[in-house]
Amino acid sequence: MRSQLAHTSKGPIEYTLQGDGPAVLACHGTSSDCYAEGLVAPLVEAGFSLLSPSRPGYGRTRLEVGRSAAEAAEALVALLDRRQVPKCSVVAISGGGPTGISLAAQFPQRVERLILVAAVSRPEDRPHEPGYKDQTAFYGPMHGVMWSLLGMVSRVSPRSLARQTLAIFSSHDPDDGMSRLSVEDIEGIGRFYRGRSSRKGALNDATHTVGADLLRTVGQPTLVVHSREDKAVPFGHAEWSLRHIPRATLCEAGFTGHFLWIGPDFGPISRRMAAFLREPSPRD
Repeated sequence: MRSQLAHTSKGPIEYTLQGDGPAVLACHGTSSDCYAEGLVAPLVEAGFSLLSPSRPGYGRTRLEVGRSAAEAAEALVALLDRRQVPKCSVVAISGGGPTGISLAAQFPQRVERLILVAAVSRPEDRPHEPGYKDQTAFYGPMHGVMWSLLGMVSRVSPRSLARQTLAIFSSHDPDDGMSRLSVEDIEGIGRFYRGRSSRKGALNDATHTVGADLLRTVGQPTLVVHSREDKAVPFGHAEWSLRHIPRATLCEAGFTGHFLWIGPDFGPISRRMAAFLREPSPRD
């Protein structure tokens, strides 16, 4: 799969396009880009068309295309216009949560449904969360070197990297977690670290804001997919979304925490996501 570059009214946006069917736009998480497939690939298999842009500051999409969550949402609408997609559903993942929320709130006529997957929905309170300082430190000046080393470790010692990943991103016992992972799951974690990561994009994400008032204006049916054992984006973000988004419902993920697309729990979760996207939208 190769990415393309769309020349939109907001600037050039990198994207990939897969599948054929109802349109779904993916707002990828931090340390990811338009090539991220693990979480959304089942939607293509389920018969959806998946449009995956690199958000501003990631991949070949310049940060100037949209520095704030609101500006990034406007840029994604420009991409929809360029691709002649009148309406779509949105899947917002992790650090892509504020962009997805802004897109649904600002452009209700363009968004059919919203799925928030381990998504940041209360970015203003992130600095007070346990572990947040460690997360931001990871995107320090040596981030590129560390990311390259992690990619190397994913090849020479995939099991040790998978265990460390569970320890960092889930509050579940990592030894028990490893006993439940398949060879394919461990390889999936390795592929994540062999992808692209952007210090510039991650640091810019940390400046995004949403606010409860904006969440209340999200009128679309919304599925909140989150694990209570998520250490990277605590379950409080899911509770915040459920409290303020009028049509939000919860789909709980399991022991892998923030890496919820890994492990035996993801099969039922991905089927729930596909079923949710197929549901007819209720009339206001």
